[in-house]
Amino acid sequence: MNAPARFHPTRLQLRLVLESLFNRILAEGHAARDAEPHGLARYAAGDPVSEPTVVSSANSDEWTEKDWAVVVERQKADSEAPEAKAEIWAGRAEANILDDVRPHLDEALTAFGIPLAHHDPKYDELARDATRVVARAYAIEAERWNGNYDSAQEIPSFVSQKYSNDSPLIESWSKKLDREEADFLARYVQSVGEEFIKLRQTNGAAKKTERDDRTALRYFIDLVGDIRVNDILPSHGRKLAEHLLRMPREYGKGIYARKTPRQAIQIADRLAAAINESSGQDTILFEGRKFSRIEAGKKVERLRMKTANKHLTFFTSLWRSALVPRSLQPMNPFAGNLYKKRLVRTETARRGTRSSFTQEQLRDLFATPVWQGCASETVRTKPGSMIIGDWRYWCPLIALYTGMRREEVARLRTSDFDEVQGIWLAQIQATEGRHLKSEAANREIPIHSRLIELGLREYVEKRGKRSPLFPDLRATGASKEYGEQVGKWFRYYRKSLGVYYPQTDFHSFRHTFVKSLRNAGVPVDLIAVIVGHEDERVTSFVYGKNVSLEQKREVVERLALETGPIERPLSHRESRVRPVHAGFTRRES
Repeated sequence: MNAPARFHPTRLQLRLVLESLFNRILAEGHAARDAEPHGLARYAAGDPVSEPTVVSSANSDEWTEKDWAVVVERQKADSEAPEAKAEIWAGRAEANILDDVRPHLDEALTAFGIPLAHHDPKYDELARDATRVVARAYAIEAERWNGNYDSAQEIPSFVSQKYSNDSPLIESWSKKLDREEADFLARYVQSVGEEFIKLRQTNGAAKKTERDDRTALRYFIDLVGDIRVNDILPSHGRKLAEHLLRMPREYGKGIYARKTPRQAIQIADRLAAAINESSGQDTILFEGRKFSRIEAGKKVERLRMKTANKHLTFFTSLWRSALVPRSLQPMNPFAGNLYKKRLVRTETARRGTRSSFTQEQLRDLFATPVWQGCASETVRTKPGSMIIGDWRYWCPLIALYTGMRREEVARLRTSDFDEVQGIWLAQIQATEGRHLKSEAANREIPIHSRLIELGLREYVEKRGKRSPLFPDLRATGASKEYGEQVGKWFRYYRKSLGVYYPQTDFHSFRHTFVKSLRNAGVPVDLIAVIVGHEDERVTSFVYGKNVSLEQKREVVERLALETGPIERPLSHRESRVRPVHAGFTRRES
């Protein structure tokens, strides 16, 4: 009873098999005519196809073995002539002789993965039809070898009638389209993409999502073309996926500024060639510019599969949206083009990814002038006596002890802080024009005691109600993010002081927060609740609201971070001058 049902190929599958037999014969004939040294003129009236057969005697009784071999070879050649093939197969079709077509039919069935046994009645029926199709193909070939091309030279009409589409899914494409479907298919990718971007913005997508969406659309338009939706094929999605892996990661910056995606790929290819040609040299001379080998190597790094998938997802999501008529949605031409997770993980492991700070790196970082005393408000990279409590001081510390994202830290407002049940906390929520990355990002984070000791609460309370916590920050970059300014400064600051480490950036504070809690034995779902991760197991989404503030506070306090001693500032733009060497008199201002 549990045996699988007998396999029966669909009419559409059998139709494709017959079409493949027909098209293969025509393709072989086309290739043979292209290779024919004498061209079609060889078959002009009165011009023999080949040299006449020469034997030693007109009497066959006197023929030698050599003569017989010549005659047999001639007969074999005659049977391969287009007119002879057409006549032979016409006779087979009329007499239902199936033995000669079986090898060709079996080959076609195997190519399409259709297991149809010879003893199956459907096989003999299909073989008879295949013989008729092959006979028609060779008849067309005989006409074409004589220079006769006609629009009526098509597969027999009985094929489409007998082997019609038997799938309701496919049927909607073969029947007359309705007005909605026809109008959508007539549109161009640029137009549909722009409307989809607006739809996502209306539904609350973040500004960064809009920037990524526009980048994905720009990639398609430049690398594939602004084609009609009706002309989109799965091959276009594959072409985009392949080209994305050739895009330089620094596209839009430096040598790639104001360049089209296609131009950027060409520049990256030329730079890569220049690097290979200058083997052993520390300086790369490229189109009038000089780069160190390390700097040039970074400029030719290409997009990763993970990033390519992000852009490809834009188009798969578009086809599932309300913009696409429901009857067309199952025919998503972009489906199946995402890079497999296994390949993404392998590439990430090979090329490396963003990492957390080590305890030693944290001690080195917080032993620098911003947290130990700098020369002045404008010179933060040189040691001095000023402890300035502005965003440069607080943003890294808040990110480290709360696990907040860079933009979440940069957009903090004094109204985000509150005391509930005796616990001082920060509320991350979509307010004041702030978009959150996901629903899980809406959360409450108890403030670590170390931040309170350093004076964060006093700093917040002195800023006033509903004020930006860091008013000096401005929205910059293509996505107009406040965190962009923080990230650029943090990178410059660390490089200036020699505490820059590969695979680390501002987001590494968040990684460090998560790793420290994991090392402390905190369950993954509890960590997800605090950092705002959408846990794949959905545990945090379902049970996150049931985690008490006291539990969250206990989790945060389990952080074990060795930052070394950090000087405490007074407040924003206030400084405390401390002795930096023996005999220096301490004063406060």
